[in-house]
Amino acid sequence: MQSIKNTPKKACLISLGCKVNKYEIDCMANMLKQAGYEITLEHEPADIYIVNTCAVTNEGEKKSRQYISKLSSLNPNAKIVVCGCASENNVEQFLKPNVVSIIGNEGKQHILELLENSRFKKYDFDVAYNHEVANPIKSKTRAYIKIQDGCNNFCSYCLIPYVRGRSRSRNFDDVIKEATELAKTHNELVITGIDLSSYKIDGVPSLGKVVYALKDLPCRVRIGSLEVNVITEEFMEWLAKTPNFCPQFHLSLQSGSNGVLKRMNRHYTTTEYLSKIELIKKYFPDANITTDVIVGFCGETEDEFEETCETCRKAQFGNIHIFPYSKRAGTRAYVWDCPDGKVAKDRVNRLVEIKKELANNYYSSMTNKTFKVLIEEKEDEYYVGYTENYIKVYINDVVQVDKIYDIMLLGPHKAGMLAKLINKGE
Repeated sequence: MQSIKNTPKKACLISLGCKVNKYEIDCMANMLKQAGYEITLEHEPADIYIVNTCAVTNEGEKKSRQYISKLSSLNPNAKIVVCGCASENNVEQFLKPNVVSIIGNEGKQHILELLENSRFKKYDFDVAYNHEVANPIKSKTRAYIKIQDGCNNFCSYCLIPYVRGRSRSRNFDDVIKEATELAKTHNELVITGIDLSSYKIDGVPSLGKVVYALKDLPCRVRIGSLEVNVITEEFMEWLAKTPNFCPQFHLSLQSGSNGVLKRMNRHYTTTEYLSKIELIKKYFPDANITTDVIVGFCGETEDEFEETCETCRKAQFGNIHIFPYSKRAGTRAYVWDCPDGKVAKDRVNRLVEIKKELANNYYSSMTNKTFKVLIEEKEDEYYVGYTENYIKVYINDVVQVDKIYDIMLLGPHKAGMLAKLINKGE
């Protein structure tokens, strides 16, 4: 590894896509900071640019390419390192004059070496999962910790198993050690992974054990996106015994039609999915259950779309992330016929209206209830933060960013709820 010479250089690090990418870019930022670089996560002139790209959709991959061009214009003499899913999928699309290295998803622990030693070849996936990056730079309010990578699900629409490799779980002791350090400087910790639900210890599903092991940390603990299979009585009991656990569950649905789910290679039915929501509510009645839905998947009929709408209404989601289906070369579904683009767009718009209705219903059900809110920023005349169950809160009292306060929710407001301060909190 080469040392930094002369005056410190400025490094700008950009993360596109998921929370795992955000964690990895923060870890690389910390490595550069420790080596003497000035760090920025904003889009501004710098000597070094590192871009962790996304390939979950065609649009994500296109945006990744656009960022490379945009950053090149900020400083044509800068060095650019490209990593992440889009470069894992296709190295050639990022071959630009000032791109000095392209590495895919592995090898990010070698970021300092890559700035001096060009590499335009992907690293092989480490099946044993020697965790490649750790110890992220301090963020504004919440920290992310990656405990798992890769995916074995092979949904028919998804590239992720091909660009992230098979599921690998991080060593339990290493997870606890890093979490303990992060809790010293953050009020909230978010556990992330590509397929977080598949986290195992010695081959045994153990995500609940990880959460419970963090119960004494002086910070809130939140979990990332989950799959249906992880929601069991045992898992919920682990969470219920964890006093600092934040009861927000992002439970991936993708479609509310059994026919579409089968074509997607999703291994559950809508009945099974809704039973998992009932189980969550049994343990956490105020839980905020959110989801992802893909609209316009291959062969989706009007009746199947209506089934999705009905499933969403039954689930009573607090929020729905809605995506029009994006064909990805290399997936099984790539060659299948899809609904007309105009039809898909109309269905997206109709589901958006249901999303708004359900969000308003959930917010209304939380009115006059008390929670703790972590203040994150000032937005116009309000201070804005998030409750344990991830309701966006607007307060016009005078508070401090990165502090936790007790509040009462007053009713739906903007993209969340208006609240009043009960006391000055922690």
